[in-house]
Amino acid sequence: MITLLTGWAVSILVGVIIFLIIGRFTGNEEYGGINKSDDERSQLIKQKAIVGSWTFLFIVFVINIIFRFFNLNTGLLKNAPFNHPELFYLLLLIGSYFVYYIIYSRRLSGNAK
Repeated sequence: MITLLTGWAVSILVGVIIFLIIGRFTGNEEYGGINKSDDERSQLIKQKAIVGSWTFLFIVFVINIIFRFFNLNTGLLKNAPFNHPELFYLLLLIGSYFVYYIIYSRRLSGNAK
């Protein structure tokens, strides 16, 4: 019983923390953001970067499913044991967020080149 309650408590706590982190990154005051100085352009850049990074991760998952379905896993990582693939996907998600953030901030900058 204690294990079940601990699992629920950890799940709720992690959910609230993730909610606050997303609010912080998007800069939206409605959802827990503390960046009151963010204008609409910077909020749009952050939101586009989040959507782009999640879309990228979704595409990686689809490609991974297709490769496993057709048994196309060849190369250096074919037999590599990943103890924590969630960590790899989390790092991929965070890295792609920053790449998309840089891309969209340059694309939506006010400087005409």
